[in-house]
This record gives sequence, C-alpha cells and structure tokens, in this order.
Amino acid sequence: MEFFTKFFEKISTLELIILFAAYFLGIKFPDWDFKLKLKHRSILTHSPLALLFLIRIYEQDQNEVFRYFLIGFAIALALHFIFDLYPKGWGGGALLKIPILKISCTPQITRILLILFIVLCSIIAVGYTKNTMEFICIFSLGVFTILKDMKKEGKLLRPFFSYTFFLIIIGCIKYKEVLEQILKGKDLIIESISKFF
Repeated sequence: MEFFTKFFEKISTLELIILFAAYFLGIKFPDWDFKLKLKHRSILTHSPLALLFLIRIYEQDQNEVFRYFLIGFAIALALHFIFDLYPKGWGGGALLKIPILKISCTPQITRILLILFIVLCSIIAVGYTKNTMEFICIFSLGVFTILKDMKKEGKLLRPFFSYTFFLIIIGCIKYKEVLEQILKGKDLIIESISKFF
C-alpha cells in the first residue's frame, strides 16, 4: 500500500491517463503504414521520426502533461520495434521499406536499424522520466504488454529479455537507485543459492 501512496504522490491520475493513452497510440502507430497506404514496415512509421517530431513540439513548450505523452509514446515504439525484431521469417513483410527509394532493406540492415531505433526510443523514454516511479511505471507497462501479447505474437522470451535488457541498462545509467536494487537482488539470490550448497 505504501508503494501506491508514493506512486500517486509522484504521478497524478491525469498524467497516468495521458501516459497510457500515448502508450496505446504508440504501440499501434508503426502499423498505420496500412492506413497511410504505405508498404508494411515503411521506415516512415517504423522509425522514431514521429517521436522526434513530438520532442520538437515538447522542447518548445516544456508542458508537463505532454512529457508523459512523450514517455508513453516512446516506450511503446521501443516495444513495437522489439516485437518486430523477432519475425517468423525474414521475408518481404519483415523488412523495413524506404518509400522514396522504393527499396526494401536487407535482413541485416533491418535488424541493425531496429536495434538502433529500440535503443533511441528507450533512451528517450527513460531520459524524459524524472524519478524512479516513472521509470518503474513504464518498465511495468512494457512487461505487462509482453506477457499479455505473448499468445498473439507467438513469442515471449526474446522480446522479454530484450526489453528488460535495454530498459534496465538505461535505467541503471539514469537512476542510481535502480542499480542499487538490482545489486541487492543479486546478493539475495547468491546468498539463497549458497545455502543449498
């Protein structure tokens, strides 16, 4: 109960609603390539271009509510790109398309670009958080989505470990408390294991 009290001291209900709305918009946004009559996995929607546009808007106004929108949208894009990093096969529909040049990227270039996009979106999402409660919120939202969508997506371990890896590394760099909690957890695990041997 104490956790939730602290949580709502740091994040208001309105900010949480904005974060969730942006998240649900961002998780679907890359697939708007269909609605925009672009080829699937067009680099126009399957990249951080829209996110960079949103950052430009935010930097002009510095609106606190819009900051939550930015965080939610960024973490959703990162998660969408993580799922795209593990297709059933590296055929035509899995490859990033560059509409101006009318070409498809190779599987290797697609993987490299998706990893760069994941890292950039994750850095932006965590970078715009102001405290560990906001970090815990976006981290938990992503984990929940991966678990919820594992049956639909047909994958769990690789997206889960990729998401956890990227977010924890970036979270540890930004927040000393995150690193301290991980080290405490590691020590508890080692202590528990050593009791059995």
